[in-house]
Amino acid sequence: MKSGRWTTQTGSSTYLNEAIAIWARDLRSEFRTRYAVNAILMFALTTLIAVSFSIGSFRIGEAEKPFLYAVLLWIILVFSALSGLSRSFVKEEEAGTMDVLRLSARPQAVFLGKLFFNLTLLGALGIIIVPSFILLMKYQIELPGFFAAMVISAGLGLGAGTTIVAAMIAQASARGALFSALSFPLLLPLMITAIKGCERAAVGMNTAGWPEVRIAVAYVVIMIIMSLFLFPLIWEE
Repeated sequence: MKSGRWTTQTGSSTYLNEAIAIWARDLRSEFRTRYAVNAILMFALTTLIAVSFSIGSFRIGEAEKPFLYAVLLWIILVFSALSGLSRSFVKEEEAGTMDVLRLSARPQAVFLGKLFFNLTLLGALGIIIVPSFILLMKYQIELPGFFAAMVISAGLGLGAGTTIVAAMIAQASARGALFSALSFPLLLPLMITAIKGCERAAVGMNTAGWPEVRIAVAYVVIMIIMSLFLFPLIWEE
C-alpha cells in the first residue's frame, strides 16, 4: 500500500516535517546552482530599470499614477515569477529524482515543500523589487499598511497558483510556454484584485474592511486546499 510505503520509510514524521525537509533540500540545491534566483531577479531588475527610464514619473499625470504604477508593479512581479518558478518540479524531472521523491515523501508534503520554496523565492523578489520600484518611480502610498498586506497576500496567492501549475507541466515538452499559458488565466483574477488594492492603498480611499486583501486571502486558501486534493492525482501520473 502506498500509505504503508510512506509510513515505513518516514516513521513518525509528519507532513510538515517532510515538507520542511524538501524545502531545505531545494534551498541547498538553489544556493549551489542559483538558476531560479538568477532568472527571477535578472528579469525583474531589467524590467524595473527599463520601466523607470522609459515611463518614469515625469511622463505620467498625477491622476493616473496610482493605477498605472499598480499595473506596472504587478506586471513586473508576476512575469518575473513566471520566469523562474516553473523550475521547482522541472529540475526534479531533469535530474531524475522524481521517483526518489515519490518514495520518500507523501504527495501533500511534496506540494507543501515546493510551495514553501517558491514562497521563499517570491519573498526575496518582493523584498528587493517592491522598495526599489517605490524609490525609482517615486510611488506615493497613502496607506502603507494596506499596501503591504495587499502585496503579501497576493504574493502568497501567486506562489500557490504557480506551484500547482509547475507540477502539471513538469513532464511536458514545451514547459516554458505551457507554464505561462496555464498560469495566466489562473492568476488573472488575483492580478486584477492586487492592482485594485494597490491603487486604493496609493489613493487612500474606499479601503474600509480591506476588501481586496480579504479576496486575496480567500484565493490563497481555496488554491491551497484545491491543490492538496488535486496534487496526489498529478503526482502519481
